[in-house]
Amino acid sequence: MAVFCTDAGHGGSDSGAVWKDIREKDLNLQVTLKLNHLLKERGHTVWTTRRSDEHVPPLSIRCRLINRHYQLNRPAFDAIVSLHCNVAAKWDDAMGTYQPLPRYRGLYAIYSEESVNGKRLARLVAEHASRHDISLAHHGTLSTVELGRSLAWIHQTRPVSVLVEMGFMTNPEELARLQDEAYQQILAQSVADALEAFVQQPV
Repeated sequence: MAVFCTDAGHGGSDSGAVWKDIREKDLNLQVTLKLNHLLKERGHTVWTTRRSDEHVPPLSIRCRLINRHYQLNRPAFDAIVSLHCNVAAKWDDAMGTYQPLPRYRGLYAIYSEESVNGKRLARLVAEHASRHDISLAHHGTLSTVELGRSLAWIHQTRPVSVLVEMGFMTNPEELARLQDEAYQQILAQSVADALEAFVQQPV
C-alpha cells in the first residue's frame, strides 16, 4: 500500500477564489475529505494538510513540514496532490467589476516539466477524469512552464507532486457541479484512481 499526502488548497484566512459568494477553500476541502476517505478505504495511508478550516498553517510552512517528514522517512510520501478550483474573469471599467469568462471550463493537472513522474501523474489524473466524463482544459495537463510561473506545491516540495484545478467557478454549469456532492465524489474517485495507477505502474 502507498502513502499519499493530500492538500485542500487555501484555507483559514486565505479563501482562495470567491465567486457568487462561494469560496474556493470550501470546495477544495469538501473534495479532499472525500478523496482521503476513498484512499483510506482502499488501504492506503493518507496524510493531509488540513481536515477543517481552522488553524491552517501558511503554505510555506506546509511545504516545509512535508519535506521534513519526507526527508526523515516519517513517512516518505509516494505522491502529493493539491486540489484547487479556478476562475476566469476580466475587469470591466464601465461596470467597475470583474466579468466572468464562462467559455473557460474543465479540469487539468499541473506538473513540473523537470519531473518525469510528475508529468506521468498529471497525465493519469487527466486520463481518469476523462473516463468519468469530466471536461478537460488544456487537454488535461499543463506544465508550470506553460503556466508561466512556479507553484509552491510543485517546486518547493521534494516528493512527486501535482496540483489539480478541478474546474472553473466562473462557468455556471461547473460551479453548480463543483457544489454537488455526487460530482465531488466523482472528482475524488478520479484522483484516487490516478494515484493508485501511479504507484502500481512505476516507470
